Amino acid sequence: MKVLFVVSTFPALSETFILNQITGFIDAGHEVEILAMSEVYGKKHSDVDRYKLMEKVTFINHPKSFLKKIHKLMKIIIRNPFSTLRLLNFFYYGKFVFSFRPAFAQEYLKNQSDYDAIIAHYGSNGLLLSILEKSTPTKRFVFFHGNDLTGFVNRFNSNIYNALFKSDIMLLPISQLWAAKLRSYGASSLMVKVHHMGVDVNRFKLEKINNFEDPIKLLLIGRLTEKKGIDIAIASVRILKECGYPLKLTIIGDGDLNMELRKLVQALGLEKEVYFSGWVNQENVVKSIKQADIILQPSRTANNGDMEGIPVSLMESLAQGKLVVSTYHSGIPELIIDGHNGLLAPENNPVKFADKIEKFIQMTNDERHVVSINARSTILREFNIDKLNEKLIEMCLEK
Repeated sequence: MKVLFVVSTFPALSETFILNQITGFIDAGHEVEILAMSEVYGKKHSDVDRYKLMEKVTFINHPKSFLKKIHKLMKIIIRNPFSTLRLLNFFYYGKFVFSFRPAFAQEYLKNQSDYDAIIAHYGSNGLLLSILEKSTPTKRFVFFHGNDLTGFVNRFNSNIYNALFKSDIMLLPISQLWAAKLRSYGASSLMVKVHHMGVDVNRFKLEKINNFEDPIKLLLIGRLTEKKGIDIAIASVRILKECGYPLKLTIIGDGDLNMELRKLVQALGLEKEVYFSGWVNQENVVKSIKQADIILQPSRTANNGDMEGIPVSLMESLAQGKLVVSTYHSGIPELIIDGHNGLLAPENNPVKFADKIEKFIQMTNDERHVVSINARSTILREFNIDKLNEKLIEMCLEK
């Protein structure tokens, strides 16, 4: 089977959920190509080299400068005037056409029937497929992760996906919450099917839960953005420190709020308790998770409406049987059941979040062990990438 993956950026270090799908299809013996809107430079996952994925990817390289966009658009209009002007039809496709992405992508996606299946990640790329070709014999799917149903919709309005909903593309939200959101925007229930992201459980073994030693090691993994709620985790450390608990919080990741969060740490006098490591490779992420006593993920809805999906870092932690404290946010309650395989607190509440961390601290080791076993079992049963990839391949092969 010849399969095209359409993604926004590649190779994005934080998007292991996409990488796991791509390598899963290759391992199953299928021919894979990748079309990316833009290239990401810097650190990359080891599988990118191991599977020689850079040889399989084509970059559209969408310009960031408006003048460069116009220059590129004019060249495309000269080459393909009629098709390009159709792709600039605001009245039919809405404001999305003014991103010029359909015009820029047309030469790369004009023959979608060349593939047996096309799998797009993020709603904007599914919309792109539908605008360029409403129907095709090729099986087509688009995964919805979070921002594509919140921030993206807020930017363009709730009618932005009308062309996609009228096409033959199957919609695969990664949570029940996003499935309901798609239906509320006008998608047919027949075209919506929840398909979770997952992790390679073979890379993660169940870690023994040991008695906590001083300092208690807390770990947070994610981009330093508002929706990650990292300031909530930092404030919780301050509360627990005042209660006399010796703690060390390591934050893996980088992002727009880096300096702001560092200033918060200084303002709260937590320079000895909070450490920023920046981005690290996957092997070091796994090592950090193994060494941590408690994993934190205080996710919340950002002011612009941006939300999480179901963070893969949580899945990786649960796969190792680690103790996790997170929030009642987005699809996270579909992964973590409070008191069963982890603990959940309300969003934006450092006091309640600190209470949940303290609950793990005060548990007996036998009680923690039960939570750990339940965490691993959840991933094996519902978020195992091998099983999920098998299911996706079956969907691609269906007649």
